[in-house]
Amino acid sequence: MFGVGRKKAEGSFSIHTRAAAIERMRREVFDLLVIGGGITGTAIARDAAMRGLSVALLEKGDFAAGTSSRSSKMVHGGLRYLKGGHVRLVREALHERGVLLRLAPHLVQPVSFLFPVYETGDDSRLKLRLGLTAYDMLAGSERLTRHTSLSREKAAEVEPLLRFDGLQGAFRFTDCLVNDARLTLATARSAVRSGAVTVNYAPVIALERDSERVSGASFRDAISGKEHLVRARVVVNAAGPWVDGLRALAGEPPMLRPTKGVHIVVPRARLPVSGTVVIPSDDRRMLFVVPAGECTYVGTTDTDYRIDPALARTDSEDAGYLLRAVNALFPETRLSPEDIVATWAGVRPLVAEEGAPTPSDVSRDYDIDIGPPGFYSIAGGKLTTCRSMAQGLVDRVIEEEGRRFGWQTKPPRTSVVPLVGGNIDSFERYRRGLMPALEESWGLQPRTAYRLLRSYGTEYVRVLAYALRDPALLRPLSPSCPVLRAEALYAAEEEMALTLEDFMARRTDLMLFHPTHGLDAAPEAARLMGSVLGWGWRERRRQVARYRESVAQMTALLNDMSPSQPKTAR
Repeated sequence: MFGVGRKKAEGSFSIHTRAAAIERMRREVFDLLVIGGGITGTAIARDAAMRGLSVALLEKGDFAAGTSSRSSKMVHGGLRYLKGGHVRLVREALHERGVLLRLAPHLVQPVSFLFPVYETGDDSRLKLRLGLTAYDMLAGSERLTRHTSLSREKAAEVEPLLRFDGLQGAFRFTDCLVNDARLTLATARSAVRSGAVTVNYAPVIALERDSERVSGASFRDAISGKEHLVRARVVVNAAGPWVDGLRALAGEPPMLRPTKGVHIVVPRARLPVSGTVVIPSDDRRMLFVVPAGECTYVGTTDTDYRIDPALARTDSEDAGYLLRAVNALFPETRLSPEDIVATWAGVRPLVAEEGAPTPSDVSRDYDIDIGPPGFYSIAGGKLTTCRSMAQGLVDRVIEEEGRRFGWQTKPPRTSVVPLVGGNIDSFERYRRGLMPALEESWGLQPRTAYRLLRSYGTEYVRVLAYALRDPALLRPLSPSCPVLRAEALYAAEEEMALTLEDFMARRTDLMLFHPTHGLDAAPEAARLMGSVLGWGWRERRRQVARYRESVAQMTALLNDMSPSQPKTAR
């Protein structure tokens, strides 16, 4: 019923259009080839395509499979950066926070943050008040709310599990949480709708040269195993923590100081916070405790990391550091390694700089390096500033190369055109207007209806359209799973999900935030995806087995964890 031969509408993003995209890459010469399908690469592709440049993008795995799905899942100004005097960076991030709220209000969600103050803490109440006042002022017209001060009694009322001994009070301020993987996916789909050609599971194996100038790249289609060449006037290296690997292919020196950030997930019942809580750590970092459905996650660490980013894992020292920080702030919880149900680890592509003794001292600003001719590398930055980073890169490319190639480009418009699914004035009004119909006419549970709108925004109608042909697709993938069967079809047909793990880990968050990691839903999800992707029963079994192996690897790490002594800095 949903086979591979089904004709797709214009602007679709699936296995069907992927084959056509590869064919275009083989026969056309593009203005820009972007290597990297994380948030930076997809934002660059979107910006350049909206300005009228022809754009191709290659991603070696799934979109957002690297750092862009392994962040703290926050869009924020970076309060701690004020300590280091990074005022310009904070101002830019706060501005971009407001922009992303308008571009993707379904994915970027304002939430309350609670910052408790203790007698023995490094930050006095006066210092924090001054910092938060500056934070509010730097946001300007993009400010969400003014920070407020809470007495120690009120703070304990808001979060009863907080350590009361030594508590002086707390501050409450507003920042944002984000579904980082779906933000990246929405950016990639928006790039395609603006004319970009994108292919995932297409690792670059060599750079093409025309004399001294880089003029394209060879890549391998991981699905078919075939190798292809795509030619471009300019090649942009936006590969995140893999930037230096591509620079090595170009004969350029490294530019990164990669650092690892780890998060742990525990059941919400074991750490039942009412909102996001800041943990002021003793090594000048801020850790966060964040409620996420039936779970709560804690992060993040910040340690130098020099091996393959794909091998980044949580070890016992990472987990021990985070558990000690949580237990110091919430002593009654007495969390142990046995309470951890999931983890994730991401590698930050920070730009190396002299005079930064610890990873936390490294600037979160970004840098653009040109060389050899025709080859641009971008690294650093943060999720919140992805759009302005992309605009800066495209501005630089046009300034350096526009006259050479006779480009006639349009002004940048990425700050005003919503991302796919984001054409919503106010998410709360949108939600209130639609929830009754979703519950009454479609028979959805309130939690399911809300999650559908949060995940897809205006695209929810395309998800539900599958159920018009088969009402059974309105049922969940399994009795314990909140995800609808229609979503598995939609992911394969319109979101370029090519493996079961793409769906379980990045199109949804079942792998991290579901009590069973979605294992009971995996066979049905594989069956539905397989009807689109042409999987026979053997391939469906293989996809389920590979997903079970990924979950087993994560849980095996948890089983190996034991209390250990902390490192001096995480």
